Amino acid sequence: MPISLSRLCENTEKSYQLRLIAGRDGLDNPVRWVHMIEDPEVTGFIHGNELVFTTGIRQRGVDWLLDFVVNLREHGAVGLVVNLGPYITSIPPQVIVYCEQNAFPLFTIPWEEHIIDVTYDFCHRIVSSEEIETSVAAAFRNLIFSPEKEDGYRTAMLRSGFHNESSYTIMALRLKTTRKIRKLSDLWKQYSFSMGRILKKSAYPACVFQQENNLILVRQKSSPAEMKRLYTAIQRLLDKQDSLFAGISTVEEGWGKVPELYSEAVSALTVACQRRVPCMEYADLGIYKVLFGVRDTSILSDYVKSTLGVLMEYDRKNNTDYVQTLRVYLDSNGSVQQVAQKLNFHRNTVNYKMKMIREILQTELRDTDKMNYMLAFCIMEMLDAV
Repeated sequence: MPISLSRLCENTEKSYQLRLIAGRDGLDNPVRWVHMIEDPEVTGFIHGNELVFTTGIRQRGVDWLLDFVVNLREHGAVGLVVNLGPYITSIPPQVIVYCEQNAFPLFTIPWEEHIIDVTYDFCHRIVSSEEIETSVAAAFRNLIFSPEKEDGYRTAMLRSGFHNESSYTIMALRLKTTRKIRKLSDLWKQYSFSMGRILKKSAYPACVFQQENNLILVRQKSSPAEMKRLYTAIQRLLDKQDSLFAGISTVEEGWGKVPELYSEAVSALTVACQRRVPCMEYADLGIYKVLFGVRDTSILSDYVKSTLGVLMEYDRKNNTDYVQTLRVYLDSNGSVQQVAQKLNFHRNTVNYKMKMIREILQTELRDTDKMNYMLAFCIMEMLDAV
């Protein structure tokens, strides 16, 4: 997770006489980088989550400062450091009031301090925090995919507070968007800083990393219900053009269970995406638990072929829709009226189609037959989504 403004500024009052004068409630905001800005016209070029420094060297007086702060906040900056000296001698009261009311951290630093020293220190802290985050993510990947190689994760896990005696829960997230983007990782980065702010509210460490097109969130001592609330909080961050699906694992204790929890979360996410359900828990997957437990997918494919293969081949050769009709019929508990409504058919058409389906499959569609066909459809959904 990105470093917070409060952590970035730890001990800087003593080291650089950096003093917070307003906006304390915004100190939990994550920081992407630091920038020096003297021209109010360039505030629109920041990317968001930057801490801005200014001396006011290109301005006259301090009347411009309030508009400058408002623009910085509107463009996503996380705070402002004002270098008090010959260009800005004091902070206007209205600026302090605005920053306090809008939780926008405002700092001052005396002129005799060298800003280059402070910005260098801050950049070093940001890079170090990112390196730690990267090492923890690598440790969890090693744990998940090579659990037998303990040297690949033990040290980094312990250093970051992820203990073997703790309980773990994993949530797998997948974004869907109608926006034109170069790659999905760019979209994840856009949300990562806001997500970091939410995750920092927990008393226990969390790890977030991207694995293929999914974002994997590992938390200690969190129940599936807490993870579901976290999903809801993350969902509120989304742009209207984006949607979010999630799969949540069960809770298990110890590093040895993490690979299994990862598989559970991804399995639940797969079903959630396939069935267009925003968030699913592995505990609620039902028959899909058994299906995802079959590692050899050729076994599952053979089952589909042996049950529905004849009907699928008939559809292919004759351009019919009997497979779809059978699925809707089973989902409707054998109600011809419901099938007619869902598929916009006449009842007689549904009866004819079902007669043909029974002949092609050579079945009377007894309860056992229906169960076998429903299982085959579940397998088809699972294999299509994997």
